[in-house]
Amino acid sequence: MKQKYKETYFKTVFWVCIILQVILYAESKQEKAAFGQLKGKLIDQSTRQPLISADIIIEGSNLGAATDTSGQYVIMNVPSGIYNVRFMMMGYESRIVNQVIVNPGRTTWQQIEMKTTIIEGQGVTVTAGYFPSARDAIVSSRSVDFQEIQSDPGSAEDIQRVMQALPAVVSSGDGSNEIIVRGGMPGENLFLMDDIEIPNPNHFADQGTSGGPINMIDSKFVRKIDFYAGAFPARYGDKASSVMDISLREGDREQFTGHAYMSMAGAGLSAEGPLFNGKGSYLISGRRSYIDLILSNIGMEEVPHYYSFQTKWVYDIGKNNKLILNTLYGSDDIEGDDGDNPDNVSDDYYIWKFNSGQQVYGLGWRCLLGKTGYLKTLLSQVKAEWDIWETKNELPNYKNRSMETERTLKSELVILPSSRAELQLGIQVKDVHFNITQWMQGDTLFVHELDPSGAILSKEIHHEYDSFSQQKHDNDYKAAAYFHGKWHPSSKWTISAGLRGDYFHFIGDGAIDPRLGLSYHVTPVTSVNLAVGQQSQTPGYAEITAHPLNTDLDYKRTRQVVFGMAHLFREDIRGTVELFYKGYDKVPIGTAELTPDPFDVSSGRGVSKGEGFAKGIELFLQKKPTGSTHFTVSYAYSISKGKDPRNGHYFNWDYDYRHVLTAIGGIQLHLKDKKWYQKLEKTLIYKFTGWLLPFGDEVEISCRWRYLGGRPYTRPNYHQEYQTWLLDENVTVNAHRLPAYHRLDLRLDRRFMFKGWNIVTYLDIMNIYNQKNIWMYNYKSNGGVETYNQFSFLPVVGITVEF
Repeated sequence: MKQKYKETYFKTVFWVCIILQVILYAESKQEKAAFGQLKGKLIDQSTRQPLISADIIIEGSNLGAATDTSGQYVIMNVPSGIYNVRFMMMGYESRIVNQVIVNPGRTTWQQIEMKTTIIEGQGVTVTAGYFPSARDAIVSSRSVDFQEIQSDPGSAEDIQRVMQALPAVVSSGDGSNEIIVRGGMPGENLFLMDDIEIPNPNHFADQGTSGGPINMIDSKFVRKIDFYAGAFPARYGDKASSVMDISLREGDREQFTGHAYMSMAGAGLSAEGPLFNGKGSYLISGRRSYIDLILSNIGMEEVPHYYSFQTKWVYDIGKNNKLILNTLYGSDDIEGDDGDNPDNVSDDYYIWKFNSGQQVYGLGWRCLLGKTGYLKTLLSQVKAEWDIWETKNELPNYKNRSMETERTLKSELVILPSSRAELQLGIQVKDVHFNITQWMQGDTLFVHELDPSGAILSKEIHHEYDSFSQQKHDNDYKAAAYFHGKWHPSSKWTISAGLRGDYFHFIGDGAIDPRLGLSYHVTPVTSVNLAVGQQSQTPGYAEITAHPLNTDLDYKRTRQVVFGMAHLFREDIRGTVELFYKGYDKVPIGTAELTPDPFDVSSGRGVSKGEGFAKGIELFLQKKPTGSTHFTVSYAYSISKGKDPRNGHYFNWDYDYRHVLTAIGGIQLHLKDKKWYQKLEKTLIYKFTGWLLPFGDEVEISCRWRYLGGRPYTRPNYHQEYQTWLLDENVTVNAHRLPAYHRLDLRLDRRFMFKGWNIVTYLDIMNIYNQKNIWMYNYKSNGGVETYNQFSFLPVVGITVEF
């Protein structure tokens, strides 16, 4: 089946390339437009007020403009291409935005946030350069824009996979985009989309985690992503490790535009345009899987089906008030059996089916309070559903029908009492509704009498396990409040402090989390930073409903300390070094983990008795795309251990990779104005074979190499008399390691510009040297061990038509 899937996929890729070449041939006869225009708006990062008389300069040209009384600017007659744009204003950190694309005959719109700086006679003037900081971040953060997401090699434009360039981030495997930070666990990352908290924004989402194979959010909607790998500000809570804050852009307020695209994530269509004579805008996108349309016609099973629909609507109520409506809907299913699996050595026959879906709605109101701050309020609902079942030998074996809904009302007030201080006050209330039904068939463990050859002579019952069943339908609530303050006593110092309180009525427990951050600018380009804090997280809904006594589970808690240094070598090159320690306590574990009995089972009962820690050092060096090259190098050495409650000894936690190294590099080629390329475009051979050549009006070639030390795993003992594997008392948890993981990804991006529309294509080749990275071992009932590998050589083609 896997071979048929590969053959079909490669055929699809081939025909997509042929269709692309036909389009390029037809359009090569059109005259290409030469100019576009650049428009945008500058606002204060803290007050959201427009910035007047700021200067905008297109680097490497004599083109520029200044903002008007509404903070807007326009630069007309800009030659089509890719530029770096500088933004400057007295009293603010200068900013440079790279890879700004100006398309012929079209308008490129940007909203830029600028951060105030303190100017003193004996002080220093701080510059952000190409590296804007995430809001209120002191340590362990990264801000990523749309272009970085679109061109990241190996990520297939998945916003979660892009974060894996950070030294703090790993995943659970190639098949999942789960974000696991600093030795932590799945499900510890907070996702926000325009302030809407989404527990897991993925197709085929794993219940209780934050990962899946494909993110549902359309990356073309994204304006920027602020990622915090630890010790994050007090406005974020109920997660133990990290935050991914996604800000969506607004639609075009001047003209209708659209995109038609196809990639690994599916095929789709998006449109945007103005509303109410430019007082508002809309963004609409629909996407669905397409590979299933091909595979189902040739009789293949186990084919994933999924689709999503996303919108954003914005309306200005006067000068200082704005309404924002976001919606996101996704549905997915897959089914299969192991009837044609040659590795199935048992007599058991399984059939399974997985259905899931999500609905997200959020209505926000933002009110500007002049130069003193702003108020924003959000009402949202996020609903996730799962319908999973499995049969064994045509009899029911497992069932999960779950629904989890969170209705949230939250509000935040930002006040600037002076130019040196900022205060944030926030409250949040969640109406929580969950309806969870899970059932698993019981099992029987036999002890066998064997002859010398290993043949079974007889068997008798050794242990009988009851069926596991949980059913809980309940309404409850969560509440939270926080305070965060930021103070600049001088141009060199930044002091950030906050306090957050959370409460979950269902478990009758709460958490108080203090946060503190200090930053000292030794020079205008060098800072020393320290952040400490506590982060608490409620147990998942499936955990608290798995057993009647699980209402006594506590908040999982991490206490984090991060110390580091950041240095701006040039405006386009920045490096950081950080040391971190993260201590865990009150981690939920099953009661079976408390005893040495290998036959014990938890039957859903959990206790908050897990402990552990992670510590390490991280290095990060990045050069933004200036000139024609860019690169990123990150390395982390860390130790992550949990405490074995059976004996008090520490063992390697599941994601204790020790060494994590990522190297990304790329080169950009601006060929549009090259005479040799203009001549080549007109040749007959190029018209028919151009899709095979790495040429286009704008070209980028990039690669990523990633190395992870061997992931720990536990090797059980095989008991022939039971015909099964057991974790005996003498088995040390995670004492062994898989072979080290490494792979090389190569990506080619090409942009073809035409009058009023464009074609953008990419070829992303994952695991180019076909490394056999082991994902896990499967221990069979006959004593055999099967190896499951991660992604092999996989080319992914994407094409976008912008109109």
